[in-house]
Amino acid sequence: MSDQEEVQQALSVVRGNPTDGELAMVIAVLNSAINDAESAKARAPKQYRSTWGRNTAILRGSLTPGFGQWSASTRPGLD
Repeated sequence: MSDQEEVQQALSVVRGNPTDGELAMVIAVLNSAINDAESAKARAPKQYRSTWGRNTAILRGSLTPGFGQWSASTRPGLD
């Protein structure tokens, strides 16, 4: 389904009796606005995500102070 068909299905006349020419003009303006918005979206520069925090998952957690924690810090499940 083309953009024009989608616009035509979404429109409904609430009041008055517009002529075919007036309806065609409204549809043309809306199609133009849709096309302008899509082309502006395509031309917009991409927002890149910072990779500053991407390695946080592989970093070790904080050390828990206490008796035997130094040796337990290298063995998961013993702290």
